[in-house]
Amino acid sequence: MRTSPRSLAHEQRHLISLILPLPLADNARVRISTLDLDIPTQAIRASEPSEAIHVCHTGYALGGPKKAYAGLWLGTDRAGNHGTTDPFLSNETVWRLVDGTTGETVTQGRLARVKSGQEPHFDDLNFNGCDIYEADFTRIDQTGDYRIEIENLGASVPFPIAEYPYAEALRLAARWYFHQRSGCAISQKHGEGRTRPRNGHPADGLDVWQTDTRLGRTSEGFSRQPYASEVLRKQKRDRTNPDAWGGWHDAGDWDRRVQHMDAIYRMAAVVEMFPSSHRLDLNIPESGKTFSAPEIEARKGAEDRGDGKTVLPDLIHEALWGISLWRRTQGSDGSIIGGVEYSVDGIEGSVSWNPVQRAYAYGPEEWAAYRFATAAAKLGHVIAKTCGDRTLGNALVKEAVAAWDWAEAQFEAGSAQDSERALSRVTRARLRAAAPLYRASGHAGARAIFEAHNPFQPLSETGSLGTRPGDFPYPAYDYVLAGTEGRAVDLVISGAIRNWAATWRSHSERIGRDYGLNNTAQYGWGLGWFRFGPGSNWRAAEAGLSWFVTGGDPAPIRDMVIEGLWFALGCNPSNTSFIQGLGKRDFADPLTLDLRGFGPVPGQISFGVAGGEMRGFEKRKLEGTLHPADQKDWPRYAQIFESSRAVLCAEHGMKSNAMEWLFACAFAAELMNGEEGG
Repeated sequence: MRTSPRSLAHEQRHLISLILPLPLADNARVRISTLDLDIPTQAIRASEPSEAIHVCHTGYALGGPKKAYAGLWLGTDRAGNHGTTDPFLSNETVWRLVDGTTGETVTQGRLARVKSGQEPHFDDLNFNGCDIYEADFTRIDQTGDYRIEIENLGASVPFPIAEYPYAEALRLAARWYFHQRSGCAISQKHGEGRTRPRNGHPADGLDVWQTDTRLGRTSEGFSRQPYASEVLRKQKRDRTNPDAWGGWHDAGDWDRRVQHMDAIYRMAAVVEMFPSSHRLDLNIPESGKTFSAPEIEARKGAEDRGDGKTVLPDLIHEALWGISLWRRTQGSDGSIIGGVEYSVDGIEGSVSWNPVQRAYAYGPEEWAAYRFATAAAKLGHVIAKTCGDRTLGNALVKEAVAAWDWAEAQFEAGSAQDSERALSRVTRARLRAAAPLYRASGHAGARAIFEAHNPFQPLSETGSLGTRPGDFPYPAYDYVLAGTEGRAVDLVISGAIRNWAATWRSHSERIGRDYGLNNTAQYGWGLGWFRFGPGSNWRAAEAGLSWFVTGGDPAPIRDMVIEGLWFALGCNPSNTSFIQGLGKRDFADPLTLDLRGFGPVPGQISFGVAGGEMRGFEKRKLEGTLHPADQKDWPRYAQIFESSRAVLCAEHGMKSNAMEWLFACAFAAELMNGEEGG
């Protein structure tokens, strides 16, 4: 909380670890006194939760893996010496699975060390700062409430074993996009405890000033400079764009950017790949309705009504809301704007339905048009072919073609020659769009571009301007699917893509067995990986494509995907759920400007682990709250700083961890045969 214009006070949680000269018996009573701390006599019991024992808070699937983990970095003493639980744990330490109702031991075993504190995760660094041990109770096949007890350590928080304990995680992952909508009200009926007035809508008096600034060429696009808000604030305010509403807030702020097309594409892919997702009931205004229903506000105009009879899956309705801003603002020539940006973030007291800031619309650019074409083509194809509304689906595909043709005209005229970086990023967006557009429309030009420059064909392994297969695997696989649906394809290219996709999941090493994580040991983009990494289960997308291509026994992939959910659901060093409403201890202070002063919203996701070194303003705002004070003295996985002032922990991204988490939850539901998942 702010205590003065330039001062902040933080609620703090301290873990104080004491090393005693003698062991304590169960139910021993201890009194701790210091000069400035007096703790009343307490009984210490084996059943008391220990911060050093880590489990998935939502529980474990009856037919899936079940593992708990033990081990904790305990911080430093006054002399700067690091403490850990290593002296108290070994492969001889006994664990017990205890029935939460009867208190009886169901099974027991000895811990197994699965990750040494001396074994690096990356670049000679161990992210735990201690040894990590595992208790594997996968063989238990009885539902119920349980806890893990470990001698000399204590117990875990209670957890269930259930038929499918991750169903609510999927529902909330998708509903978070509803809570991030711009341009609609959130009613009591659909808010499930939260209400919010309509926001970001020109009809309520918000002027969205149209500019010529190209999003891609700013700090919020693919360029590092200039800073987007500063450029926009210098623009003339002589024309508004009354159609620039809809879409989703970018993260903790209210901006809507064309990069969200990635999430729209991925939602369409989920519906195409996982039939169980069709049954997902999100309790949104569009649930159970056709696109022509009166409640539908995502239409771009009165004639945009679909076939009037096909009930669309809720996830498709949400994707249609996400893309609605760009459909409404598409130019008659096919041009696509970059989105909407507010003049400044973080003004105290300003809310999205009554902002102090000015709102600006970015201008059209080829990079934005290619990104729109990718998502609109995919979404349109899935709506037409998978969902059955050919009228709406074909309309989206037509819009994608118009955006592509406009972008191609700009590109051929040299629009991307302003810098090497611009040429590279625009080219990547162009290649990403080509295969989905060809699959959906049969566009000959898109096919020619993809075949000439794709990174899969043996004769062009590096692709155009250094693109790699991993840059856009799902859109590239649309080329293979085009061939299966009767489009003409080059069989050499198609075969190369299929073979690569089939083995994609084997290209990476498992990062370390700890906490059930299944993430790559190679992440060349540095600590920014944590924005996707342990809390998002992003490896599930790679496994998903491989499984979609090859089929076969789902058990190995099922276990990988399910275990990958655990870290975000409390099985981490902080024993904190990064998803609001799904943990015994939720991330305390997630960053969302509209929610300051309000309670948490179930489904809100946070990065959790710091995505790199905190910036100067974050360090200043957290001064005096961390011990040790230097972030570099904390092991990487321990850097879960639960404060909205630690933006690198407390924020999220609609196309990063929120998107990857949604896909992982949907994939887990499908692999568990989805009866309860949808």
